[in-house]
Amino acid sequence: MPAPLLPAYLQRIGYEGPVAPTVETLRGMHRAHFLHVPFENLDIQRGVPIVVDLDHNYDKIVTRGRGGFCLELTSLFAWALREIGFKVDILGGRVLAASGQLGEPLSHMALAVYLDEPWLADVGFGGRVAQPLRLSERGPQTSGASTYTVANDGDHWLVTCLDPWLAPQAPRTYVLTLQPRELGEFAGVCHWLQTSPDSAFTRGDVVSLSTDHGRLSYSPGRLTIASGDTREEREVAPEGVGPALSEHFGIVL
Repeated sequence: MPAPLLPAYLQRIGYEGPVAPTVETLRGMHRAHFLHVPFENLDIQRGVPIVVDLDHNYDKIVTRGRGGFCLELTSLFAWALREIGFKVDILGGRVLAASGQLGEPLSHMALAVYLDEPWLADVGFGGRVAQPLRLSERGPQTSGASTYTVANDGDHWLVTCLDPWLAPQAPRTYVLTLQPRELGEFAGVCHWLQTSPDSAFTRGDVVSLSTDHGRLSYSPGRLTIASGDTREEREVAPEGVGPALSEHFGIVL
């Protein structure tokens, strides 16, 4: 996609800082995306195909103001970083379920961003990762009340996120390698994620958006508003789904 589309993307994610291939820009864009673009799978239940295609994803996320899941959000973030001049590799990963079972190969996407040191950027892990993470850091990395760790086991890297507003006692982990990938390699798993009964995304709507002090979440029939130490759950009737998505997530279907 041509460079003139970049300003509209930056406006969509709410980023108003400097535009240069620096750590400051990477952190600012990552944080802005975290707060302005929802993680969501709404197209699946409505029979709208999801594809790993930059033009399609730009139209969905920027032009139509939607969100998406990791393959959509992260691939477009990679495009924007490259337009600015960052050196970026697309990486494939697998999410570790609570049962200890790994997800399908390449069913998660993250980015390696190379500056003076390598950084991990991930704007698509359910809206959990608030900032880019140092790949070389083995201690905890924190952002607000959230804590992240990056561990290495040979060729495999394990990223663990503890988000107090999602599951305070249940950190989520995914595993990846630093092998660079092309977008086309994710086409098969993208189809699986939206069609297989074994995919978490085919079991109902999921929408999540972080705020400065908490998180907004929607699942079928329920809106959850977490802020600080408070958590409010509201029932959403079928006729109220559209208004709730519009009011709280800026999504118009």
